[in-house]
Amino acid sequence: MKRFLPLIILTLLLGGFLAAFYKPHTILAENTFFGNMNIGKMNPKEAVLQIRNILENPIYLNADLSSRAVTLDEIGIGYDLMQLSAAAKTQCLLEIRSSSRLCIGNKTEEFKNDVMTVDEAKLKAYLKDLEGDFDFITENTQISYEDYSFVAPGKNAEVKIDYDDFLSSLKTAVADVSKIKIRISIETEDSVNQQKTESAALIDKITAPLLIKYGRNPIYIQKADLLNFIDSYETAGTYKNYILEEKIEEYLESLGEKYGSDDVKVIMPDAVKAIQNALILKAANYEVNNAVILPLEGKPRTNGEKHDIYLEVIKSQQRLYRFENGELVKTYIISTGLTWETPSGEFSVLGKQKMTISYFGNWYMPDYLPIGVINGQYRFGFHSIPYHMDGYGNIYSRDPNTMGSPATGGCIQLKPEEATELFEWAEIGTPVYIYE
Repeated sequence: MKRFLPLIILTLLLGGFLAAFYKPHTILAENTFFGNMNIGKMNPKEAVLQIRNILENPIYLNADLSSRAVTLDEIGIGYDLMQLSAAAKTQCLLEIRSSSRLCIGNKTEEFKNDVMTVDEAKLKAYLKDLEGDFDFITENTQISYEDYSFVAPGKNAEVKIDYDDFLSSLKTAVADVSKIKIRISIETEDSVNQQKTESAALIDKITAPLLIKYGRNPIYIQKADLLNFIDSYETAGTYKNYILEEKIEEYLESLGEKYGSDDVKVIMPDAVKAIQNALILKAANYEVNNAVILPLEGKPRTNGEKHDIYLEVIKSQQRLYRFENGELVKTYIISTGLTWETPSGEFSVLGKQKMTISYFGNWYMPDYLPIGVINGQYRFGFHSIPYHMDGYGNIYSRDPNTMGSPATGGCIQLKPEEATELFEWAEIGTPVYIYE
């Protein structure tokens, strides 16, 4: 009996293994796709559920700061159930942790078996309507904080959606089932020379002398220098203009030789961004009403002696200092006013609002702590990076790259997590000191 014991144990183990994992089933061939999403080796029922989920959930079509939501079902995208069923030709005996094992089937085909179907007439009709829906965008300058570029609105600019390009983008996008977003491009039938003419007029407008503050020194950047900051060239039929980081840095280095000292040192990356932000906003037809402050290296003006708790803002540094019981406990990188200057003086926290909306531009401003009034009528205070929201719930926030340089309409902007921290810490009546 003892000599058969190992065999008995092995048989019991094998029986238990088979009882747990022996699940004969069929899976899809490896070369089966829905668009660019590989559904090969999936159970056919699971594949259908995943495809239906994609078809019935909204996708987001974005152009500039506008967006539309639509389901793939509504624009003529579907799947071929017969083709999908025919692809289920691999037989598997085991399923271990949702993975199929001991599979026998046809040799993997080299070609891509795409079960996505497209109602071409329905999709083309939708895209045509969408072009008209987005047409108003062509009247505005297109700006990008990613590369600090802008495209002047052309006389013959239009939203034009290429059917084949859109379908290719869609097939790629469905591979990420989380939230499908497709960028809609704006094209123009203006010749490159016409685009150059429009760009030249816009560049001439935004390169009027720009007032900056280098420490306590007010300096006008002259037109010739501002023109040197901008480079323009054609890319795929579109004439784009770029605000060049390296040219601005060279200019600021030359100013540093004249105005810099041990006590006045600009934070170069933030100072460059401050000038880029001013020019990109002017290109988008915003008024820059005050001097652009170049952030400086530095330390707080006080040493914690003012109150038990208080806040200190130094605009020339673009920094906020938080004091508790005579000690500096936290330093925040901030953004103060660009289109309107953040006023200096003594203020205090007047209230606490988890959300408010700006006076201009319909910006949502989370974690708002009002502290005073600008121009005798408009409240200003601390808040998180603001954002717009379209009718479909899509959020377009001010670019986080603006942190550390002036960017707001007078308020003091913080990073989202730090704005929440400050909101929870502050009390109504907390003193706030704002220095140049």
